[in-house]
Amino acid sequence: MNYSAYPQTNSSIPDSDIKYYLRKLDFPACAKEALVAIADLSRMTGSTVRQQIQLQTDLMIEFVFGEVDKLKQQKKPESLQEFQLIEVLSDFFRDPDRSPAVRNAVFLFLFPGECPRYEILGNLVSLSISTQNRQVLDSTGMWMQQLGSTSAQSVDLAKHILNDFFGFSPNSIDKLKQLPVLVPYFTANLLTAIGEVYKFLDPPNELLKLVGDWIDDNPGLLTTSLMDNPALPWCILNPARKEDDIDKNTIDERKKLYSKIQQLLMDAVLRLKDNSGNKHAISAQHLAQTTRTLTSLLEQSGPSVLKVNCDLAMERLAQAVSTALSVNCIYGNKQELLALLQPLACRHFLIEWTLMTYGSKVPVV
Repeated sequence: MNYSAYPQTNSSIPDSDIKYYLRKLDFPACAKEALVAIADLSRMTGSTVRQQIQLQTDLMIEFVFGEVDKLKQQKKPESLQEFQLIEVLSDFFRDPDRSPAVRNAVFLFLFPGECPRYEILGNLVSLSISTQNRQVLDSTGMWMQQLGSTSAQSVDLAKHILNDFFGFSPNSIDKLKQLPVLVPYFTANLLTAIGEVYKFLDPPNELLKLVGDWIDDNPGLLTTSLMDNPALPWCILNPARKEDDIDKNTIDERKKLYSKIQQLLMDAVLRLKDNSGNKHAISAQHLAQTTRTLTSLLEQSGPSVLKVNCDLAMERLAQAVSTALSVNCIYGNKQELLALLQPLACRHFLIEWTLMTYGSKVPVV
């Protein structure tokens, strides 16, 4: 007997009836039917919101995640059950008859901001990347945006994905390459979270190459509205950092990758010139923070950082700011950004030119 075939009325089904039916089922059948019940309960009338949420919570804890057994004892799902559960979740969200609104609501319900289920979530997302489960990845992108792409939860998820595909299954990286076309919104959020993982150091070359491929396939990733993309600060700050004590070929390859990404970024920004609707592609605050970091690196730079590298970092910063200002796609406090550039004007002519060209055009707020 499927719960989906259970008599549905405008009044709520008694809690005991639903639980009685589900307790007759073995795992993972009970998890599958409990998910359907949770989704259906959100559309029912005749019960208070508090009662509805409590019933959904009970079904989720006991029948989906198996965190409480029939004797109300706390427990964790076993490895085999966890694998089966991930398959059930994957199939549930992939159902084409389920609306995005219901799918997203259930996803947020199963994985709230503060919960102990990050390992299950990480494995679900990794499986969805491998199987191209767009529905799960779309909901994950929404989840990351709700919590914040740079939140601890989103960053932990990004680490999980990177570890799965670059650590455990390096031969599966091709699955990651397809993400920008399959799920651009999720990819933009993931890229922002990855930027937080590598906020103070250079990403490995394999990851840089992947990011370059992402941007090449979908340049819009760099200019997604209200999304702080890490590719820009990576390119700007790298030359001003002390080079790692690694193989010269690795360093040379990294330089080429950064040059490619910088050029792709500038091309993507210039394309916004004819897009009057996208005036919030680049955050002035994001550029300001990059400027502060670069200024600090330049002040601390010693003989190990060549002048030509410092000049390249300032050139890329000036290029990014001037290009973005020329197409009017920067939002936020532009005056603060220009003020932070002022001390660097005497060190690079392109920064001085940017201030002279756009300083008077930026309105005072």
